[in-house]
Amino acid sequence: MEIQVGDKVRFLNDVGGGIVSRIIDRRSVMVTNEYGFEVPSPVNDLVVIEHADLYDESPKANNVPAQNHAQETSEVLVDTREIFFPEVSFDKNNGDLINIFYAFVPQGRPGNSDLNVFLINDSNYNMLYTIIGQDASGEIYTLAAGILEANTKEQTETLAFASVNEIPEYHFQLLFYQKKNFNLKEPVSKTITYNPIKFFKERTYQENDFFDTPAILFPVYTDNPIEKELVSLSENELKKIILEKEKTENKAVYQSPKANENQIIEVDLHIHELLDDFRGLSNAEILEVQMEHFKSKLEDAIHTHAKKIVFIHGVGNGVLKMEVRKELDRRSKRLTYQDASFKEYGYGATLVQIK
Repeated sequence: MEIQVGDKVRFLNDVGGGIVSRIIDRRSVMVTNEYGFEVPSPVNDLVVIEHADLYDESPKANNVPAQNHAQETSEVLVDTREIFFPEVSFDKNNGDLINIFYAFVPQGRPGNSDLNVFLINDSNYNMLYTIIGQDASGEIYTLAAGILEANTKEQTETLAFASVNEIPEYHFQLLFYQKKNFNLKEPVSKTITYNPIKFFKERTYQENDFFDTPAILFPVYTDNPIEKELVSLSENELKKIILEKEKTENKAVYQSPKANENQIIEVDLHIHELLDDFRGLSNAEILEVQMEHFKSKLEDAIHTHAKKIVFIHGVGNGVLKMEVRKELDRRSKRLTYQDASFKEYGYGATLVQIK
C-alpha cells in the first residue's frame, strides 16, 4: 500500500518520525515531525507505523443516514477563482517575457548533498504545468502538476544525491495565462535530458537571482523575441539570407593567397559569442570550449593561407589569454604573435602572423 496523507511514519535513517502532511511526488513526501516542522523525505526512507483511515464508505458512520450524507456532500462547492486567478505581483522588468527554469539547490555542500528541486516561473503569467518522468523500466508517471503563480517558484521534489545518476528524462507541459488583457501564448511541450556529471562538480553550482545559495539552473522555456522574429521570416527571406551567407563564405574560401596577405581575420573567443546558453558550465568547461574554437580557427587560417588573424579574448583574469599564448608558443616555428592594435582592441586581443 502506498504512503498516503495522514499516515504515521518513522524515519529509517534518522531519529523520530511524524505524520505525512503532503505528497510531493511518487518518490517523496512532506512529513510534519513531533516539533511541528514540515520536512521533505524520500518515500524509501520511511516506514509506515499506522495507516490513516481517510475514507469511511459506511453510510452509518457518525449515525448520519446515507441520504442526508449525500445531500450534505452535494452542497459542498469549491470556489476555484482564487486558485486559478490568485493575487500576483507583476514585475515591470519582465514585461511580457517568459523564462521558466528547473533548479537543483543543494541542501549542503554543492556537489555532495541532497538536492531540493524547484520549478521557477520568472514571468508575469500564471502557469498550469505538468512534469512527467519515466523510470528505468519505461513506466511513465506524473512527477508534479499544478498552478505556479507569476514570479514565484515551487519545490517539486527532494532528490537524494545517491540517485542523481538515475535522474529521469523530464517532459514539461506548460500553459500560460493572465486574468484579462494579455497576449496569448502558445502551449509549451518540451523534453529535457540532464547530464548527471554536472551534479558532482562544485563549480557547476552558480550564484543566481532566485536562491541565496549556489544552484544549477536549467532553462526549460524562454520566450525569446529574436527567435519569434526568425520564425516569422518568410521562406524567401530565409533563402535570401542563406544564399548571401554562402556567397560570403565562398569568397573567403576561394580568395587568392595574395588577397589573403592583406586580410585580417577576426575571431571573438568570448563564450557568449560561441554558445547561446552556457549556464551550468564550469569555468574549466567554458575554457575548453573557447580553446577548441581557437584551435579550429587557427587551423582554418593556416590551411587557407591567411597571413593575419586577431583573436579577441578580453582582459578578464587573463586565463584565456595565457592559454592562447601557450598554444601559440608551441607552434612558434610557423607563426609569431603580439598584442593587437590597442586603439581597436585595448589589451583584449592578440594578433597572430602566419609564416
